[in-house]
Amino acid sequence: MTGDTPTDAAPAAAPQALAGVRVLEIGGGAAAAYCGRLLADAGADVHSTALSEALRLAGIVRADDPLEQAYGQWLAAGKTVLPAMAQGAPLQALSRSFDLVLVGEASQCDASALQPRVASVDLSWFGRTGPRRDWPGSDLIVQALTGLPQMVGTQEGPPLAHGDRQATMVGGVTAYIAACAALLAEATQAPRRLEVAIAEANLVLAEMHMYFFQRDGLPMRRWGINRFAPNSPVGIYPCREGWVGITVATPDQWRALCEALDLRAMAADEGLATRELRFGRLDEVEQGLCAALARRTATEWAEVGREYRVPIVVVPDADGILAHPVFRARGSLARLMLPGRAVQVPRTPFGLSATPVATRLTPARAASADGAAAPTEAPAARATAAHAPPLQGVTLVDFSMGWAGPLASRLLADLGATVVKIEAARYPDWWRGMNWTPEFIAERGYELSSIFCGMNRGKQGVSIDLTLPAGRQVALDLVRGADAVVENQAAGVMAKFGLDYAQLRAVRPDVVMASMSCFGTGNAWSGTRAYGSTLEQGSGLPSFTGTPGTAPTMTHLAHGDPVGGLYGCAGLLTALVHRRRHGHGQYVNISMVEAMLQFTTPALLAHQLAPAAALRRGNRRGFAVPHGIYPAAGEDQWLALEVADDAGFAALCGLLGRSEWAHDPALRTLEGRRQREDAIDAAIADWSRPQPAASAATALRAAGIGAAALLRADQLEGDPDLAGTDLFVDMDRAVSGPQRQIGPAIRQNGQRLGAHSPAPLLGEHSQAALQAHAGIGRARFDALVAEGVIGLSPKPARNLV
Repeated sequence: MTGDTPTDAAPAAAPQALAGVRVLEIGGGAAAAYCGRLLADAGADVHSTALSEALRLAGIVRADDPLEQAYGQWLAAGKTVLPAMAQGAPLQALSRSFDLVLVGEASQCDASALQPRVASVDLSWFGRTGPRRDWPGSDLIVQALTGLPQMVGTQEGPPLAHGDRQATMVGGVTAYIAACAALLAEATQAPRRLEVAIAEANLVLAEMHMYFFQRDGLPMRRWGINRFAPNSPVGIYPCREGWVGITVATPDQWRALCEALDLRAMAADEGLATRELRFGRLDEVEQGLCAALARRTATEWAEVGREYRVPIVVVPDADGILAHPVFRARGSLARLMLPGRAVQVPRTPFGLSATPVATRLTPARAASADGAAAPTEAPAARATAAHAPPLQGVTLVDFSMGWAGPLASRLLADLGATVVKIEAARYPDWWRGMNWTPEFIAERGYELSSIFCGMNRGKQGVSIDLTLPAGRQVALDLVRGADAVVENQAAGVMAKFGLDYAQLRAVRPDVVMASMSCFGTGNAWSGTRAYGSTLEQGSGLPSFTGTPGTAPTMTHLAHGDPVGGLYGCAGLLTALVHRRRHGHGQYVNISMVEAMLQFTTPALLAHQLAPAAALRRGNRRGFAVPHGIYPAAGEDQWLALEVADDAGFAALCGLLGRSEWAHDPALRTLEGRRQREDAIDAAIADWSRPQPAASAATALRAAGIGAAALLRADQLEGDPDLAGTDLFVDMDRAVSGPQRQIGPAIRQNGQRLGAHSPAPLLGEHSQAALQAHAGIGRARFDALVAEGVIGLSPKPARNLV
């Protein structure tokens, strides 16, 4: 969509989306606290307690450090802090006064003893069952088990972990999705018991790579900083001033980039015509790019990218984020009140047009437990079975393609929603394939894409040509019977189809429409072409990853897609909860760059609290020494290790055979170890290098130290510990055959939720879905097929590679 952000149907003084929802958060744990932060920002009345004061900030404030304290204050802002209370009858009685109870991953609380009105959401690092249930967890350990760090950094290593707090944020937003789904569900006599494992939630970032391996059989490897085979160019490059991120995927984009940068020789070189050929000559390609980019500033080149429809974005640093013109225009940053000063932090990125989230975050306030109690209401009796998925009865029309939008809608399908996926014979989902040759179509190659199948399970497939007036009318007929719509088309496409928010409201006044785009709609940068890589680049996150002296470092080929999908789903569900409670739909204007911006919170806090502080420290972290990734026996084998406290360091000294360190007073403190971090890291590397990573990690965990062997994404499907859970979903689909997929990280009443029907064949459910959801009978359906409005075999109007 273009132009101003659409207005909505809600009255001007509409309450916040979750106003009136009461939440009890039982700390500690940063993931649960982040979930509570999102709920509070959306208007919920969040009260926090803990079983003891020692547990309240466990995993939240991990060291006596101003940054750790500030992060804890950010997570607590806007909440009401209750005194600690032990597990037992008083806590159980208090829980009855709340709609939701969040049980933190470090809380040591038994969620089954609590009795909220709607649901409990119980977070843990690795789940309450399974081989890893007792492992010590942390951001580093979870990331190691996703396989993603193995692909980041220099070829010689070590691999680079993603930034701090990211794993717990992913776990927290997944818990938020579960909580909103529970609020939308029909009431049951007993509260729903929802569980979220943080490690499982983070596998949503890695599943594309698992599906790539299923498709190609090629192990994932590290190609160097900002290099992700076979895509080329995809990276971050210096300009006369600043840095830009560039992503080129199609021949048209390559030709347009060469024209924009005046690289005529490269444009004419048939040896650079495809991304695979360019990757084989990447040094040469990048040298040419850097020479051309040196002529202008990053801001100027980003404008050129919008003009030529090539994904080019400014990669801002901390100051650039704080002064970003689009972030300012959209209010992307909130004001956090700290003792004695205010700082800017990323706003919760839900894009709610009628019920905006909080933008001024005030300090938590203290209250008594007696004051927190409220009259309880017994849940109304329902015929709804306790095991029914929470979104049963919700209908979504899905106009999205690729990864981010389809992931958002797949999460809804996994939670029980009916999702009608719209494609067209002329414009199939681009993840079905890119090279639409006659042979590809004849062999039905478009039905063999493992990544398409993974992102679209549980959906009903309908094929409609939206460029035709009759096709638009069919789409409107579907929307008339739906609760929500999601789309991630390029700017202006839905309006061109006559399917923008105003048109949809005309047929369904209370519809919720979520648009997911790079910088959101209605601003000067809305026309930016983008892939998942563009979203990471544009957020500035690479400016805080890697080591000084290297380019801002990406952590993923398409990091912004799954992250945008998670927050897009969360924003849409928030709007649906408001609709359920107040009867009003709204437009949800998701900026997926803003979703990635959440991960910059620690760096932005650090920069504002201590402007001279180093923001790029490789695998080291300020709250723990040692903290890193170390070599192990075998080619490109690595061990992730984190010592959380002084006792852990003493145990590590025993394993290293360095008893003198255990008795050295200078090393009994975090600051003392930081002064000798190089020597400690070298000793660990000497110890780990001759050992198998898994054996070394087992020994470390036995000593109470967080550790894991780094996996590769292609090892996930065969990981015996994951096989020891019910996380995998085994599908068998016509044409493409069997496929193992990663299921949702949400359990309900002890059972894994998740859709169990495979992704649709092109147009597979057109007749049945249009009959059920749009009232289109057989005669009209046959006429639409005859007119070419509904196509059951592809006739693509594009060839992308």
